[in-house]
Amino acid sequence: MKIFKFELKRFILNKRNRYLLTLISVLVVFYAAYSTISLLNLFSRSYLTELSQTAQSNEKSLTDSIKSFQDSIQSSKNQSEISNNNTSIYYMNKLKILYHSQVQVLETKNINRYYDLQKQIDIITLKENQNSMPQSGLIQQNFELKQDIKYIQLVQKRHLDFEIMPSVQAHAFGNFQQQFVPILSSALFIVLFASMVSITVASGYEANENRWYRFADIDLKKNLIVKVFAGTVATYVWLVVASIAYFIVIATVNGVGSWNYPAYLGDVNVTTGFMLTNISISNGILDIGCVFYLFFVLLFLASLGALISVFVKRSMVVFGVISLLVLGYSMIENISWLVPFQPYIPMSYFSPLKLFGNPTSFAGKYSVLVGVVYLTLLSVIFMLIAGFVIKNQRMRKL
Repeated sequence: MKIFKFELKRFILNKRNRYLLTLISVLVVFYAAYSTISLLNLFSRSYLTELSQTAQSNEKSLTDSIKSFQDSIQSSKNQSEISNNNTSIYYMNKLKILYHSQVQVLETKNINRYYDLQKQIDIITLKENQNSMPQSGLIQQNFELKQDIKYIQLVQKRHLDFEIMPSVQAHAFGNFQQQFVPILSSALFIVLFASMVSITVASGYEANENRWYRFADIDLKKNLIVKVFAGTVATYVWLVVASIAYFIVIATVNGVGSWNYPAYLGDVNVTTGFMLTNISISNGILDIGCVFYLFFVLLFLASLGALISVFVKRSMVVFGVISLLVLGYSMIENISWLVPFQPYIPMSYFSPLKLFGNPTSFAGKYSVLVGVVYLTLLSVIFMLIAGFVIKNQRMRKL
């Protein structure tokens, strides 16, 4: 325990680490403030206008379609065709009334009523699709409609007020995992987090600290583990404190929101794009889950840096290798031939939001559990290898 406290204090008092933490803090504050406080309110207002314009456009399109079908009925003598056209006109008239009602409620900014009308529109559209001839394109559309209907029904069942934009939520509980978590799990911040622990370990080898540890009869393998864990804990504590501070700022500006509001999570596929797949988890649980998961990401990065350090013993080389792995993978991860191999690549598990979205290309609803086990297992393997190497390295006598 004394060694842990000593290494933890060394890590915190290290000037390089303090500069990096300051840099990360400044980047997080400015990026988060700009994307959340400045843009969100402006985007919310424009989004209301966009919703109204979309409803008006759909209403006009339906009016033209109804007129076209009515003209077709007058010129047709086929009773089956006339019957099908009358059925289509019936559905389109119902949708037209609902779209017109949406325009009216948006003028009064009644968001709850707008989404209730949207649910009715989705139900009618889904019913019409199911009655039509099966098509490959309708299968995906029907799935999306079902998920949207379930999401709206879930918010109503929990007696909550709707966010203006489910995908870009304003209140603190929803905004935290939609704005702040992607920042922390981005390639840039992953590299900065990894470099703090890795460079500290490598710098110790550059300064020949192992000679003094052996002279003091300190187990080198144990000391390496303590160094990695102390750096991981210190970085994670900063992450938790930064998360709490961000949450308080957003709660003060935009309101706390509801812990129980359903998260808007989906699976991003190269071919189909975004599909809403996980609506069962609430924003509060997701926020805590993401912060908890990032600990295992930090532990993996620290152990990987330690493994590289015992071989190269140069801090800048360690930083370069980790940067190349993380940033390089972020640029090529969506290449089609690489997608089938993503579940086997550790860097694919750095984003908790992607895993909480139950991606089918990974392990579905068990993706988060698989990510925790996989990263932890690799961390243990890396530390065992690093410990074995450092324990068996021979020191040159002076």
